[in-house]
Amino acid sequence: MLFKLYIGAFLIIVLNCLTYAQENRVRAMGGITYGISDQDYSLNPYDLGNNPAWLQNDDTVSWLRIQPSLQNEHGDYKRYYDPRSTTLYGLGFKGIKTLGTDGTFLGETDYSYELRKDVPRSLKYDTYGGEAFFMTDTNSGGFRYNGPSVRFKYSYQLFPSFFIGADAHYKILDGLKDVYSRASILYRKLGGDFGVTYSFTDAFSFGILGMIGDEQEKIESADVDLTEVEIFNYRGETFSIRKRAGSVKQKIKKKMTGIGTQIYYFIPQNFELGVSASYKNSKEDILVPYSTATQSFAEYGEGFSSFNIYDIIARGRYFLSPQLQMGGTFEIHRNSSWSKNPSRDLLLWEWNVTSMVIGIGGSYKFNHELLLSTEYEITKLSVDSSKYIDSRYSSFGAVNHILRFGFEEVVTSAITIRGGYNYGYFKKEMLGGRSNVSFHSISTGGAYEFNNNIAIDISLIYNITSPGGFSTKRSSFDCFITTRLYNF
Repeated sequence: MLFKLYIGAFLIIVLNCLTYAQENRVRAMGGITYGISDQDYSLNPYDLGNNPAWLQNDDTVSWLRIQPSLQNEHGDYKRYYDPRSTTLYGLGFKGIKTLGTDGTFLGETDYSYELRKDVPRSLKYDTYGGEAFFMTDTNSGGFRYNGPSVRFKYSYQLFPSFFIGADAHYKILDGLKDVYSRASILYRKLGGDFGVTYSFTDAFSFGILGMIGDEQEKIESADVDLTEVEIFNYRGETFSIRKRAGSVKQKIKKKMTGIGTQIYYFIPQNFELGVSASYKNSKEDILVPYSTATQSFAEYGEGFSSFNIYDIIARGRYFLSPQLQMGGTFEIHRNSSWSKNPSRDLLLWEWNVTSMVIGIGGSYKFNHELLLSTEYEITKLSVDSSKYIDSRYSSFGAVNHILRFGFEEVVTSAITIRGGYNYGYFKKEMLGGRSNVSFHSISTGGAYEFNNNIAIDISLIYNITSPGGFSTKRSSFDCFITTRLYNF
């Protein structure tokens, strides 16, 4: 009876929401990753290090996923320029085509439609990118963003044990604010990766990855009902330059380069170890039209920012028996940035965020039907921020915790149900800057195989975040589905 009620509720929710597909087994089980074995979360160079050269070894059969989506987030616990609520719809397709000795090809495309409500003043698509520059008007309003994205990956065995691969992706969004100053936004992002991997033995492999990226955002405010619009270009959070004109424009350009490396050691049915290290550098220019009595510039450097990102991830799994496995992770992440006024070469902002993560987890499978899993992570956080132009300085450390539980039960050969729960306690939370923040997440879902050619996966997730001593909170609800076809 309980099982029938569960399935009934499951189907009602499915039929009343749009869906999205990506790693739904892990999502439904509370985000468990290294505590269980999962095809999408192996520790190889492709899954852990995003190296496209290993794609041919990671995906050995052809398939097609159909991916509609709905995600919603809302609440008062937010940064000042964040929207009060965001709703994101999408429709995507992702497929793998194995070509035998000619390699493996991955193609992906989707179209997104995003609604942001009650955005206070900010006109940028990504206001909190870490730079010291903000473009705002005088009121709150809603934004609509929509546009397509495409991605292509290819992996090929050039020599025995030596693989090469490439990844190219492109995204474009068109945005519009629904009230004064009627800002229109055109956001474009493109990039590419090139990787190589070499297997020294059947158990040991090594990979190298190169990355490039280019982003551009054009913002133009021109209200049709007024002769002029009033826009503020902030340098820091306190001081701004006001501009009034029939049309006010700004362009944001960012270029990224990076390099990464991966190590993979694998003994079937016994042990798996993956290490991924990467470094990325991005440079961003804030460009505005500028003119004097003697000369005019279509693009003049209003601001410049530099970003450096270092990531090291080491994860392992040890299989004590066919039913019992243990896993762990050790991670170091460091993000740093500085912003300056290029015309006067004045340093405005400088900040560094370093986090070290240690996690342990495991899972046990009872009678090949019920799988129970858990993970615990502790994060040591260190933040140093100097906002010279605002005369604001902050330096602190914190220790944060998160505990995950998940289960999976094979009810029949065609039906599987899943569930999970997360609890997090953050001594200092980066999003809103509050202390003693609690996080709760409940997830559920399942899978149904119609036959050997069609399978459907679903996950439903509800999150709530609230700081201690405050009545504010932020919650989200996501509904995801994977419809996978093996013959297409």
